[in-house]
Amino acid sequence: MTLPWAPLPARRLGHGALGRIAPALAGRIATTAFSSTRTSGIHPADVLPLGARRFDVPAEPDIRGGYLWGEEGMTALLVHGWGADSSSMHGLVAPLRALGYRVAAFDAPGHGVSAGTQATMAQFTRATGAVLDALGDVRMMVAHSLGSIAAVGAAAGRLDLAVDSLTLIAPACTLTGVLERWLASELRPGRPIADRIYRELLRRNGVPVSHWDVVGLGENLSCPVLVVHDPRDDLVPYSEAEAIAAGLRDARLEAAPGYGHLGILMSPAVMDLVAGFAARHASSGPRAAR
Repeated sequence: MTLPWAPLPARRLGHGALGRIAPALAGRIATTAFSSTRTSGIHPADVLPLGARRFDVPAEPDIRGGYLWGEEGMTALLVHGWGADSSSMHGLVAPLRALGYRVAAFDAPGHGVSAGTQATMAQFTRATGAVLDALGDVRMMVAHSLGSIAAVGAAAGRLDLAVDSLTLIAPACTLTGVLERWLASELRPGRPIADRIYRELLRRNGVPVSHWDVVGLGENLSCPVLVVHDPRDDLVPYSEAEAIAAGLRDARLEAAPGYGHLGILMSPAVMDLVAGFAARHASSGPRAAR
């Protein structure tokens, strides 16, 4: 067994040796490594963000509620990416509040102040859906990276939510793509071990890895979608954004070169782009389901 802080060659060697001796165990260990949400295991302090108040999500025990900026108005939900937490999305709070939105964010299972160091995409999506249910009339959603799959999956299961717009920033289109890139860079296992990882993820999620696909999950979404991505993103290829823009019903792709996978969330130009898209598609008053 290799340790997560061991050098990459040592991790590959350890997983390879274990795969020859005990392939089933190697598959489970590799799946756990892939499902890790923290590199250090350290939880941040549970400090209320500036200007926010807490809200409860009683139906979801895997998260510790969420944060809400503003008392009234249409609600915008921010969904962070894998290995990050809600603080990564704070740059969007001010521009969306300026548009009159009440802004909400939360830490996904195993992320931020939520308990644990592991999560599944099923847990992430279920938690996002529980937050939507707790908030009620959510009009827009903004998601980053792998959070895009959770956001689309949750919204797709609630077509009566009538979201006005959805923005995906540096999105991963499929969990299959994420896993294959991770296998190629981290472990480089043979297909028998890789296939065991796929089977173990099926067991943990209850659905195959191929289920987690933005285009497949979002095929019935009717709201306009903005996709923003750096063509030179070194973590999630630009082709993922292109696939989403081509596959969803009403999607528009905007390139944001030079910001990278995380820097894109701190770009004033990107924040203006997201706010402008939200403003163009915002409705007012109570919404009926589409």
